[in-house]
Amino acid sequence: MGLRLYQEHMLEHTRSAMDHFIEPLVYPLLGNHLFAVGFILLSGYLLGRVAQKVGLPEITGFIIAGLIAGPHLGGVIQQQVKADLQLLTELALAIIAFTVGTNVLRSTLVRVGRSVVLLTAGHILGGLLLVTAALAVLGLPFSVALLMGVLAGGSSPGTVVAIVESVRARGPFVDHLFGVVALATAVTITAFGVVLAFLPVIARVEGGAQLPLAATITRALSDVGLSVLTGAAGGGVLYFSTRRFAPGNRSIIFTIAILLFVTSLALAYDFSTLLSNMTLGVVYINLAQNPLGVMQTIRSWSPPLYAVFFVLAGAKLDPAVVTDAAVLLYGSVYVAARIAGSYLGTSAASRLCSTTSEIRKYMPLCLVPQAGVVLGLVLVLEDAPILDTLPAPLAAALVQLVTITLLAVLIKEIVGPPISAFALKRGAETGNA
Repeated sequence: MGLRLYQEHMLEHTRSAMDHFIEPLVYPLLGNHLFAVGFILLSGYLLGRVAQKVGLPEITGFIIAGLIAGPHLGGVIQQQVKADLQLLTELALAIIAFTVGTNVLRSTLVRVGRSVVLLTAGHILGGLLLVTAALAVLGLPFSVALLMGVLAGGSSPGTVVAIVESVRARGPFVDHLFGVVALATAVTITAFGVVLAFLPVIARVEGGAQLPLAATITRALSDVGLSVLTGAAGGGVLYFSTRRFAPGNRSIIFTIAILLFVTSLALAYDFSTLLSNMTLGVVYINLAQNPLGVMQTIRSWSPPLYAVFFVLAGAKLDPAVVTDAAVLLYGSVYVAARIAGSYLGTSAASRLCSTTSEIRKYMPLCLVPQAGVVLGLVLVLEDAPILDTLPAPLAAALVQLVTITLLAVLIKEIVGPPISAFALKRGAETGNA
């Protein structure tokens, strides 16, 4: 007994000495923003590579890096540092929305035609109806269930592109897939912005908020309109100012400046930064005859900003949610209802437009992964000014929505890519046979 007490005393003494020696060296670094950004980039890169080695998308590694290093586990990324890096996350969101907008080309919509529009509508409506109904039945407020139903329409463009490149798939199946992903993402961003703007109206109908109906509707419409007008004006300025630029420093400076101006206007006047920047991308890409300089700028800035954004997103995920029965239930039902709704809706749409059986069977499975844009949308909710206008229970449910979606995205980014790769191989191989 005496020996064991002595050993425990020496172990405690050693730990105390180590803490006394290590704390002065480590703690100053933990509060240093340059160290935090460097750690975020390096850990994101390393775990992103590990994820790719085991057949998962890079973004899954980013999220796991944030989960490990976040305040709930490793403590390397502290709460104050996360708050102070808001500028980088806002810029990353702006680039994500702008990039989605640049995929909405008039020529693409004309080329893929009616079938892609109907497939997209089936995917979005199927997920919207089934997710909203399932979560409302489980007890979530209708407005929160509706927002999650809107989120169900979003896909993961980056993951889909990575899977297509990894299996070297080509042909009509892939053309339809890219069309559906781009259009569904654009519609999801727009619908989310509209529903969020009208949330006080929906809350009033639910009976939880005593707000003037006419004034609320007018404010919601003006928010959507101002978002679109701001983005359209920014797209026009970007086009006319850079149309003679070659790829280089001037293009980089001007493009980033326009993105920051549009984002700051949206933040200053409380309307949708995502809708504004997506409109900016749509207007610019459909005006520009030679968008090479601007698009190279976006591609050069995207990787480090995406890494910072998704690592910080992972840091928001508290591992304790796995012990929260409600979050696990809502997250599991959301995942299952989204997959089932997308499959039913896309299959029904494919019969209407008489597409191939490969598209009907395998296209919905290619849309299972969900990250990028959806994470951006839910993280907007945390600091959305509209939360201050809602009843406290509804605002708390919206904050809980962020945790549910983060958990669901992590699940789908782990199980989704293998499912999508299988479906893509089958759809592309049999469709091109």
